[in-house]
Amino acid sequence: MPVLDAPTYTESELVMNRAPVLLSGGAVQERAAWAQEAAELGGRPLVTVTRPEQLEPALHLRNSVLYVPDVLALGDGGQQVLVRSLTSLDERPKLVLGLSRSESSARQAGALREDLHYRVRMGLLNLDAPGLRDAITTRRTLAARRAAAPPPRPVSPARTPVAAPPRSKARPGSKRPARKAAGPVSRRRSAPSVKSARRAKPKPAKKRSKRR
Repeated sequence: MPVLDAPTYTESELVMNRAPVLLSGGAVQERAAWAQEAAELGGRPLVTVTRPEQLEPALHLRNSVLYVPDVLALGDGGQQVLVRSLTSLDERPKLVLGLSRSESSARQAGALREDLHYRVRMGLLNLDAPGLRDAITTRRTLAARRAAAPPPRPVSPARTPVAAPPRSKARPGSKRPARKAAGPVSRRRSAPSVKSARRAKPKPAKKRSKRR
């Protein structure tokens, strides 16, 4: 069975996705903190398994992160249960399998099953890799700052001015003529009427009769 030692996923991808992880290197607390972060980022509970008899019920907790501090402590029987779950269960928790020794030495000693190593080959992660601790510390620092930052203040919506209602226009076909705009008042006097002209006409003078 060919074995690919190079991981397919990066560390930042493994801490977010559901791929199984074989976690080596670092101290016990560092491996536990990595599993805890994977659970928090995925919004899933962390379930820790240290004995083989705890595996069967824990593997049915689909929406969780199943963390084994030292997969070698489960023995060959416990590792075989993990292999069956990886090959037959479509819905299973995210597996984070810790190693108390280096990956190469565990395989050379026969303490780590080759079929289990093959099933988790896409998620091989060594915390002692150069620069990995700094990347993890930076990510956690930024996450802590975002969590401690106060929430933004709600912005009140701007008041929209109410537009004046439009003036009513004459309906089409209406007999009522539209009002004309008042022009400048003319100072010219109106022409006198016919009656007033007659009254104003002077009467002819009476002729004096000649004496006989």
